[in-house]
Amino acid sequence: MLDNEEYSHGRRRSVDVGGLALALENQGLGHGWGGWEEDEQGETRYAELLSDMYTHTQTTVSHHVHDISPIVIPAHTRVHLINSIDSWHFEPQNLPEEEVLFCAQILFESLFRIEHMREDIGVSLDDISVFLKHLQPLYCGHNSYHNFQHAVDVMQASQAFLCAAGVVPPVSILLDGDDCTWRPNKLGKEGRLAFDLNNTCLFALYIAAIGHDVGHPGLTNMFMKNAKAPLSDVYDNKSALEQMHCALLIQAMRHHGLGKLLERPDSGFRKMLAGIVLATDMSVHYQFIRDFQSLVDGREYSLDRRQLLLCQAIIKCADISNPSRPPGVSHYWANALMAEWTYQASLEKRWSLPPSVTPSECPLDQVRGQIFFIGSYAKPLMDLVAQAVPEMETFACQCTTNLAMWVARKEVLSSVSAEDSPYPPVVIPCLRPPEDFLTSFPLTLPAFVLTADEPPASGEWHSTYPPSDSSSSSDFGSDVHVDHPVIFPSLSPPASPAPSVGSSYALATRSSSSSLASNTSDATQAMRAAYSASVRKKKSFHHRYSWNVTINSGSSPGISTPPPLLSTIPKAALLLSESTASNRTTVTSVTAIVSSPIGGITEG
Repeated sequence: MLDNEEYSHGRRRSVDVGGLALALENQGLGHGWGGWEEDEQGETRYAELLSDMYTHTQTTVSHHVHDISPIVIPAHTRVHLINSIDSWHFEPQNLPEEEVLFCAQILFESLFRIEHMREDIGVSLDDISVFLKHLQPLYCGHNSYHNFQHAVDVMQASQAFLCAAGVVPPVSILLDGDDCTWRPNKLGKEGRLAFDLNNTCLFALYIAAIGHDVGHPGLTNMFMKNAKAPLSDVYDNKSALEQMHCALLIQAMRHHGLGKLLERPDSGFRKMLAGIVLATDMSVHYQFIRDFQSLVDGREYSLDRRQLLLCQAIIKCADISNPSRPPGVSHYWANALMAEWTYQASLEKRWSLPPSVTPSECPLDQVRGQIFFIGSYAKPLMDLVAQAVPEMETFACQCTTNLAMWVARKEVLSSVSAEDSPYPPVVIPCLRPPEDFLTSFPLTLPAFVLTADEPPASGEWHSTYPPSDSSSSSDFGSDVHVDHPVIFPSLSPPASPAPSVGSSYALATRSSSSSLASNTSDATQAMRAAYSASVRKKKSFHHRYSWNVTINSGSSPGISTPPPLLSTIPKAALLLSESTASNRTTVTSVTAIVSSPIGGITEG
């Protein structure tokens, strides 16, 4: 699953910043890797996607940097949270937003009690603290399931599994004094797979857990594929969301001193981190099961392959650990995911997309769904991993108990009418208005949502993205704005649930790159030239590029409005300058400015 060229499962190589899956000549992909038949058109389209993805990754992360002070946890709150985190009955969804962030900090603090962890990683807890404060608003607070609470829940589950295996200390070690360090006791456990994990692996797993769903729009990969979202084109419909999570996570790390881990020669940290996050894509679940089964069966693997497979196993178990939690906790997360599916199903119906999820409409449907998921995915995974990590048998047993509970409930519901059911009816959540999704990472949305190209329908609902407020911690400055309303066909705007985290993404561009592909103006020609000159000659995106376009604005000096095509280039990436020509007309030079992956900006 891990070799010298790819992270896992045959995906093409990606770069750190922007997560741009570059298809190169030596892989036989070359021209038009996204499926376009004409070389020239494919090159242009590819360059545009690279530009959009790179720019949005940079601007999304950069514009959420506000408070760079470390987290300070009150003493009485710290004790309460430590006891809560050390319990398998952990419920982050019931904690205030601030305390959810505290939990993530506490988990890293306990990890840093491991002997030599600070020296091996080379970053401070203050760096991690600021990184966590930056990461939290990058999660979409409107999501009922894929939010920051879920990320902390996965991180706590990962810690619980590793603690049971004796690889990391319990969080309660933080109550033993500041100077207390910890080392694993391997006596009688020699040769255990869990002890193959070194400090770098453990840190990569913790970072992956807290960032594995960053930027999630609350929509699935299949939805984006059916809707032809630009992000799916960027990654050729292969783990598009997971690759985006990697891109945003790595970019956030670079902002706070954690980027040095990505550049260490021979450390393998970057590949380990990406391999862990990419494994959370359920479309590669059965491939992982086959690989891990071969490890359990005794197949010889290199050390780094064993380390990756175990880290992937831990985060996969943690990501779908809800069926192994106590019943009350398990039910909450099942309902939260069902609510998110309900929102997605409403969008699919609204936009006439093929249905890709089936929300439960009655208790019996919900029970059947849980039985299917636990029996087909969660329980087989837990049982398999417990063969390699025996201490996880406890969690696998809880999963089995919960499955039996759902089966018993199914028998009761199947024998009575809906009116006589002893169980409460399924609560259908208030649907999120489509405008809520405008706060998602832009390329995860269908092109017509960003361009307002969708034909108006009866009872159309005009929704304008909220204007920027420089005082807001979650919006861009006033230089980014929305020029025209987005049209969503709807009879009326339904109520929106209050988000658990006050986060949003600024929409840096109002147009998808598809509008550029069919245009033959000077800007497109310039982009094609820039692409041909630099992008395709590089084996990574670690270079700087820009393009200049000169336009004549006629005889109206003082007006510097770019033509419609140029307005499709991300506004954050445009620099306008004016000069007066000999014929007294105003000439406006439009320069695309793109942040360099290495740092700073590059001006064309």
